[in-house]
Amino acid sequence: MHMMRNIIFTLAVVILLLPGLSPEKVLAANLSSRWTVDQHTRSRLFVGGYDKENRILHLGWQLSLKAGWKTYWRTPGDAGLPPRWTWKETENVRAIAVRWPVPELINIFDMDTYIYHDEVILPIDVEIADTGMPVSLALDLQYLICAEVCIPQEATYSLDISSVENIKISLFQKAQLDRYRDLVPVKLSGRDIVIRPDPDQENMLLLRLPENFINIENIILEGANGLLFGRVTAKGHGRFNIIHNGKLPLEGQELTLTLLSEDNGASEMKIIVRP
Repeated sequence: MHMMRNIIFTLAVVILLLPGLSPEKVLAANLSSRWTVDQHTRSRLFVGGYDKENRILHLGWQLSLKAGWKTYWRTPGDAGLPPRWTWKETENVRAIAVRWPVPELINIFDMDTYIYHDEVILPIDVEIADTGMPVSLALDLQYLICAEVCIPQEATYSLDISSVENIKISLFQKAQLDRYRDLVPVKLSGRDIVIRPDPDQENMLLLRLPENFINIENIILEGANGLLFGRVTAKGHGRFNIIHNGKLPLEGQELTLTLLSEDNGASEMKIIVRP
């Protein structure tokens, strides 16, 4: 067994030393950026799939955290900061969309926050403009990690893909990404959901779900312009109360509603606050 490990290690070294197979080119062949490594994290940007029909590259931003550390969802809650994405030097890219797997809700010092711990991969869909041309991406990402203290992080990642028409995706990277793509809430229509201000209580919304939404374990409500919502309180028969910090009228505003069920399923929808 010891001899076999030595042979495998020797072969790996030989491959890396062969002309034209530098470590940089091996990374490129694996369709991954370099790992960014520090005292508490390691992260990278990688390709985990390609939808040829819709011309969409499926990327993943992978973050591994040391035990006891966490980072934040797109809407952290009562504390924390979401990641800030800056795409630069992009070539042959029409659109980029980040997808968010279901986060974990924790309560510390009576504050609710939505976090990821240990490891997370955020799926990213990149729409290609011309499949016959190379694709270049550079991402500057700022994010916050916390344990007993919080530390702002910043890292830059780059990917250069010579051709998407003949792209060969690593099965391992595809499996990694698909695991987290399956955790992204399914988008549904919010047409039959009713949300309106409580006429009897300031800074309170009333939410009513259709009967087909059952076994709801948690509800997350998001708004724009710094609007924050507290934990949702069930009133029974698909009715809920939601506290908010807004000072202006909410009628007509579009909100994002995420429903988490007891069987670990999740759905997301856009809803308009009614009068």
